[in-house]
Amino acid sequence: MDEELLKKFETVYNLNDGREVIFRPLKPKEDIEKLYQFYSTLSKEKNYLRFMSYRRVTRWIVEDWANVDYHQSMSLVAVVDTGETCIIVADSRYFVDKTTGAAETAIVVHNDWQRKGIGTNLILHTIKVAKEMGVKKLFAYVSAENKKIIRIGKVLGFSPKWYPDMGSYGGELILNP
Repeated sequence: MDEELLKKFETVYNLNDGREVIFRPLKPKEDIEKLYQFYSTLSKEKNYLRFMSYRRVTRWIVEDWANVDYHQSMSLVAVVDTGETCIIVADSRYFVDKTTGAAETAIVVHNDWQRKGIGTNLILHTIKVAKEMGVKKLFAYVSAENKKIIRIGKVLGFSPKWYPDMGSYGGELILNP
């Protein structure tokens, strides 16, 4: 990816305790181990809510998830410097349908980093990046059990929607009509 574009989509979010969280595009070669550590340490419940079924995480699956091109597929991660190393604490991604310009999006924040504003602010950053990249609409499938993300989606402007083909709820946000 063009370094200029990589820097353009990097921003800092400050936690209430003064720590910084960097929101930036995933760097496939540099971040693959961090991404594996992130997904492999999610609780079963968090894993279930992210994938709407429990999905055992393997290295080859994470390698596939890390294979983003920044145009048709984007992953924005939240990274924290722990003093010893940098870790990924959240992952927000979208996949664009070339024929419609609409993109399916999903986010997960690690259990240990909940209720700090990271998820909401990373979604806002994802919306900004998607809009700048020309995505026409973001949509998400959400488990009916995930009340928190449903509430946050409504606050951020996602219109609630039932997806009969998926048998689940979700939302849509028009970006570039």
